[in-house]
Amino acid sequence: MTKLTTRDREAADLALILRTYNDVTERLKHSHETLLVEVSRLREELQEKNRELQRRERLAGLGEMAAGVAHEIRNPLGGIGLYASLLERDLEALPTQRDIARRISTGVQNLEAIVRDILSFAGDVEPRFANVRLADVLESASVQVAPRVAARNVTFSVDDRLGEIELRCDAAQIERALLNLLFNALDAVEEGGRIWVRAGSSSSETDSAAMVVEDDGPGIDPACLHRIFNPFFTTKDHGTGLGLAIVHRIAEAHGGSVTARNRTEGGASFVLSLPMSCGFQSARGFGDRLLTGGRA
Repeated sequence: MTKLTTRDREAADLALILRTYNDVTERLKHSHETLLVEVSRLREELQEKNRELQRRERLAGLGEMAAGVAHEIRNPLGGIGLYASLLERDLEALPTQRDIARRISTGVQNLEAIVRDILSFAGDVEPRFANVRLADVLESASVQVAPRVAARNVTFSVDDRLGEIELRCDAAQIERALLNLLFNALDAVEEGGRIWVRAGSSSSETDSAAMVVEDDGPGIDPACLHRIFNPFFTTKDHGTGLGLAIVHRIAEAHGGSVTARNRTEGGASFVLSLPMSCGFQSARGFGDRLLTGGRA
C-alpha cells in the first residue's frame, strides 16, 4: 500500500477545498439567479398593482362626478316625463300631437335608463353575501333575456353543470353581471346566432371557478380588448358603455375578475371568475341544456 506524502495530502485537501468552493459558488449563483427572477416578478406585480390602484382612483373620481351629474339630471327629467305623460293623455283626440308626446316620453325613459346605469356604476357595490343556488340566478336571467332571444331566433344554451353550483355571493349583483354579459352577447350576434353559458374550468392555483358567456358573433376588435371594461367605452351605436364596466366592478367586489377574449372558432368569450372562498362548490352533471331559441 502506497503511503501518502505530506504533499499528496495537501494536494488532496486543496482539491477538496476547491470542489467545495465551486459547489458553494454554483449554489450561490443559482440562488442569485432565482432571486433575480423573483425580484423581477415582484417588481412586475407591484407595477401591475400600482396601475390597478391608479385605475381605481380614476374610476372613483369619474364615478363621483358621474353620480353628481346623474342626480342633477334625474330631477328635471322626472318632471319632463310627468308632463309628457299628461300631454299624451290630454291629446287623446289629436293622434299626431299625441304621437309627438309619446316620443318625448320614450326619450325620457331612455334617458332614465342611462341615468340608472350611471348611478349603478357610481354607487356602492358592497355585496350582501348569502347562500345562493346558481340555478336560480340562471333561471331569473334566462326569463329576462327570453323575449329578445326569441325575437331574434337565437339559440341559447346553458351548461348543466352550472345548475349544481352553490355560491355565497350577492345574488342580485351576480344576476346583474350575468344579464349584462348576455345582453352584450345578444347585441353582438346576428339573427339566428348562438349564445352559450358554460362552466369554466376550476383553477387550483387561484382557487377559483368561472362562468363563461360565449357567442358566435364577429368577436372583439383586438385594438379594443384592453379598453373593453373601461366606463363609457363602446363600439355600439347605442347604450352608455357602462354594461361591462359594471360587470367588472361586481367581479372585483366579490374578489374575482372578468376577462374577455376572442374564440378561435369566431365570436367572443367572457369569463366571470369568483374565488372558491366566495362559495363555489364542485358541480355534478354534464352537457348543455337548451333553454330557448331557434335551431338546436
